[in-house]
Amino acid sequence: MDDRIQIESVLNNLVYALFAHGGQAETSGRPSDFGNMVVFDNPEAVDTIVKAPELFRKNFSLISALGFSRFNTNDQDWSVRRTITQDVYLAAAKPAQQHPVAEIFATCLSSSDATLPAIQQSLFAASMTIFYRAFGLVPDMAATLLLLDRVRDVLRRLQYYSWVTPTTAERGNAIQDARAVVADFASLLMADPRAAAEMDRFRSEATDIEGFSPVEEFVMNFFAGVETSVTTALWVIDRLGANQQVQDRIHAEVLSGDAQTPYTDCMINETMRFFPPIPFLTREVGADTVLEGRRLYAGQLIMVSIVGVHQNPAFWSNPRVFDASRKEFLDNSFDRRAFIPFLTGPRMCGGARLGRLEVREAVLAIVRQFAFSRADDVIRFDYALALRPAQGASVSVSRR
Repeated sequence: MDDRIQIESVLNNLVYALFAHGGQAETSGRPSDFGNMVVFDNPEAVDTIVKAPELFRKNFSLISALGFSRFNTNDQDWSVRRTITQDVYLAAAKPAQQHPVAEIFATCLSSSDATLPAIQQSLFAASMTIFYRAFGLVPDMAATLLLLDRVRDVLRRLQYYSWVTPTTAERGNAIQDARAVVADFASLLMADPRAAAEMDRFRSEATDIEGFSPVEEFVMNFFAGVETSVTTALWVIDRLGANQQVQDRIHAEVLSGDAQTPYTDCMINETMRFFPPIPFLTREVGADTVLEGRRLYAGQLIMVSIVGVHQNPAFWSNPRVFDASRKEFLDNSFDRRAFIPFLTGPRMCGGARLGRLEVREAVLAIVRQFAFSRADDVIRFDYALALRPAQGASVSVSRR
């Protein structure tokens, strides 16, 4: 049934189950099954998977109804698409950009009401501004925010139908809605001559890709970059509200003016460890192979559990506990294979540096301006490809 409550329930329960499953593969000494997929959460095996893109290929199933981009393509297609945006992301993350990024978050949050929905809206406005500015563009804020919400809603439905077989009508409606939101995004972009020129640049650099759509490329880059950065900041808020002592310590560190903020950085890393923005990935096996004693066959779909990697007990102490002063981060002693919020290897997130810059400056601005408290410490998810805290969480906000 194409019902929002049903879809949200199934997807959120999937994530709850994934968290409950985390670490089991390591405990048993071999990968286990999650639904009809083999799930890998041993950091050593996952490192092998993500560093062998020819053997373990991207496969996003129905999500590709939103179009194709560097996030769901392989081989030379991926390489060409990467070239279009990679230099933009690297330039936007240079040290000289730290102050402008900080100013954008500070300005957006300064005009926000002291409520969680208002802060969330301000964070999205700031992140959208930074993303568009990287490409020399300025968003139509209200219209683009509405389109962002529509993209997320469509992605939720497409993700759901990747797990629950839709009827022909449901599948058709979901695909139709995906194409409609891309078309509306195209209309919005092409109304701005600067954006239209940038889409022409995208197209000129992808002449070898048959049927290339610059708008599809832009939309998926936009959603992935903005959604994951804001999601991480929202989880930091959630955890600050749950622990007043941690919040006080980080607030004092931020106000000290010291360029080095080890506890704030640790809090951000621990947030990304415990609540990875993308909790899992699927990969399609390109040729028969054996990994961790499991025989895999060409065409088989497998799951890479980022949650499981981040909660593997062989690599983390008390991995199922959120520890804002986690020793592995403060001492910089963690195994890099066991902490992959942006993935790793040749296909890691191209905007990782920019994402880290955004999250850090967002958190600094948030902590300077607001204080948070929680009536409970019940963790609730809202999953639609990226993992947000659920709306209506019991977080109270006051302006400092």
